[in-house]
Amino acid sequence: MTLRALGAWSTLLLFSFPRGSGAEEPSSAAPPAPTWSLDATLAFYVVPDQTNFLQPVILADRGPVHLEARYNYESLRTASFLVGWTFAFGSRVTLTVTPLFGCMAGEIGGPIVGLELFLGWGPLSFSSQGEWVFDLVGGSDPYAYVWSEIDVKPWEWFRFGVAMQRTKLFHTPREVIYGPLVGFSFWKLDLAAYWFRAGGTNTSFVVSAGLRF
Repeated sequence: MTLRALGAWSTLLLFSFPRGSGAEEPSSAAPPAPTWSLDATLAFYVVPDQTNFLQPVILADRGPVHLEARYNYESLRTASFLVGWTFAFGSRVTLTVTPLFGCMAGEIGGPIVGLELFLGWGPLSFSSQGEWVFDLVGGSDPYAYVWSEIDVKPWEWFRFGVAMQRTKLFHTPREVIYGPLVGFSFWKLDLAAYWFRAGGTNTSFVVSAGLRF
């Protein structure tokens, strides 16, 4: 057999066996790109001896990118827009931290610097939204606004706990107010009710409905 014939038979045998029987070839498929997720929440504030009001909030997330649009949040008749970046840590105990930067316009106006935290461990969770607002329109001093919740979720559809807030949205005899909360979830809906200064004077209520897209 000539060398040319031997080379032809070797090539034929090489391509007759399935390739990749040893080491697998690296996959050429790229990981799926992150998609947008949207949350829309409408809260109704019932405030004694003051004007009740609605507070719409829209959240948008794409991977770590976080966007927010709010109205009647920092002040009545004021809109605010924020952008942030979410950092996530842990698996069994989870922690997410989202620094935020934005601006507001309306009755008051100026820059906003904020931070959102979420800590979860099984059915227990703690969340907090805090921000420092600088009013360049009304001339008021910089002010810190905080809303925090700690709750227990014994079932996927039900949670209960305590909420605390520090706000200038309405006048209160105390700088920080707190009270119980209950929440229900089903399908893409989240419903929650809050009772601040429960059992005391000048109690206020907040009910909210959220929809996830």
